This record gives sequence, structure tokens and C-alpha cells, in this order.
Amino acid sequence: LSEVERQGLLRGLRAFKASTVPLEQATGADFPFEGIDQLVADIHKQLRQQFGLIVLKRFPIEGLAEDDIRTLYWGFTNHIGVLRPQGKNSALMNHVKNVGGVYRAAGGRGYNTNAELDFHVDFADYVGLLCINDAKSGGISRVCSSRQMIEDMHQQAPELVQALLEPLYYSRQDEEAPDELPYYRTSVLGIEDGWFSCRFTRNHIRYVDRHEGASAPTARQNQAMDWLDQAAQSDQYTFDMRLEPGDLQFLNNHVTLHSRTAYEDYDEPERKRSLLRAWIATPNSQPLSPLMKDAFHDHRAGAVRGGIKGQQFDQSKQAYTRKAAQFHGMLVDQDA
Repeated sequence: LSEVERQGLLRGLRAFKASTVPLEQATGADFPFEGIDQLVADIHKQLRQQFGLIVLKRFPIEGLAEDDIRTLYWGFTNHIGVLRPQGKNSALMNHVKNVGGVYRAAGGRGYNTNAELDFHVDFADYVGLLCINDAKSGGISRVCSSRQMIEDMHQQAPELVQALLEPLYYSRQDEEAPDELPYYRTSVLGIEDGWFSCRFTRNHIRYVDRHEGASAPTARQNQAMDWLDQAAQSDQYTFDMRLEPGDLQFLNNHVTLHSRTAYEDYDEPERKRSLLRAWIATPNSQPLSPLMKDAFHDHRAGAVRGGIKGQQFDQSKQAYTRKAAQFHGMLVDQDA
């Protein structure tokens, strides 16, 4: 970031803190950042038209308390789109930190462990990761092109591509809302009006048949997912990077997969690896295949979609969603 952009962000943070707006009701309208219009446009261009990946360096977190970092990040991501709920507690922003979770388990999630992760996508158009502290060792961010892998798969084994276009069951990992089944059904791949989307999170597929009413993938679908897992380990498709404090990584989940290597933390609590994660529904987003509606709750272009409703998506979070959607001129369902 340029110094002009950094100072424009910090002035916007100070202006918000001088207001009386509660953070979790705040949208982009409540953060009068200066000089970032081109930056926001560049982010969308990189993610939608180019690599599906962008990393911003020197996001101005140095010298800020953690609450102020979260507030600044909340405001900035609300200029990108609408935050979507994550996890059982329906958090609109999550801490990625090892708190002793178990990844390879029936209800396992990766963000609260220090384990190596499978390549996967998150539950939104974009995912943003702001690094506050990096690890003592390991914790390398890995990103690969799902679109390029599928193009090559089509050349080598088109029957595997066809298997990924057919719906299969995913577990909600015990994070379903009271009105949801513990699983949903969608395809790994979708093509709609020429737009490509890949929804691949194998850790949510691996144990899905523990749920009554859900079945395991077919042998051909497993073969296709094995192909993806193996290809993602290749330098042909994958780029590795270490996120340093002040690095802000955005990914387009429809065209990239991501993972992380296992890591070792520092002993001191204040130095442990710590990132803030935002799941973002974006204005002017692409349409999705109708087969993906069960996963994203909405497949329309430009709609507020994605996220895990969880068990605490209450009236306050619904009110934030409507307010943020209005700021961006986005479509929103009544219960989104």
C-alpha cells in the first residue's frame, strides 16, 4: 500500500471510532476511508479477471491494539463486500489461531488447529486473511488454480470432469442452523453462463455418510478428487507464500483452492500465529450453477450468498446483512 492509502485508512479508522455506531452494525458507509477507490477496484480486477489472488503488503496494523486492527479490517472488508457468517457461532469475522482443535475428525475444522490442511475453498465469493503474527516455523500459505487443473483434467481424463459436475453430499461439520439438515448436496464443479466455479472441500466430504440420508461419493468421484489432491501438490499449479504481519491476502474461492502447511507456534501467547479471516459476498459477482444453491443459499449474480448460518445468526446479524447489502446495491433474501 502507498503511504497515501495507509494514512487514508487510519483516518477512516479514527473517524469511525469517534462515531457511536456499533462495530457489528457498521458497513462501508460508516468508514470514510480516503484514497482507496482505485485500490478496491484493483482488488476486484485481480480476483475476478486475472489471477484470483492478490496480497496487499503494509496494511497499517503496526502500533495498533488488536481491537483496533479488527475494527480497521472490518471497515476495509466492508468496502469490498458483505461479510458472511462463519462457524457454529455465526461469527462475521473469525480468528485463525491454534486452540487445540482436531482437523481430521468427523466435525473437524482447520482454522483452530496447527495442522496441515487439505486444499479447499471457503464458503464465500472471496476469503480475506489478515496476518497479525506469523508462526515460529511453517504455516506457509499455498494457493493453486482450480480452473487450470480442471482444464488439464479435461484434456487427460474428461470422464473425471463429468464426475465432478454431478452432485455429491457434503457435511455441515455439526455447524448447521436449527432449520438446516446436517448435510447439503452440491457439485464440485459448476459452469453457468460461461462462468467457472469449483466448490472442493474434501474434509467435509470425507465423513458425510455418517449422516442419515447422505451417501458417500461414487468411486469415479473419489478418483477425480484424488486427481485434484495430487495435482494441487505440484508446482505446476500451486504458489507458496509466507504471510508476514501486515500482509492481507484475498482469494477468489471460485477459481482457486488454498491450504496451509503445519506450523509450530512460539511459546509466548502474544507471539502465537494469528490471522483474521473474513468471508465476503461481493457486488457484481458471477452467477453460480443452480446445483450450488443448496451450498450458497443463493446462486444469483450479485446476491448476498455463502457463509455458514450456524446457530447464532440472529436478528442483529440479519440487520447488518441488509444494511451492508443496501450499501453495495446487492440482492438479499429475507433470511440471508
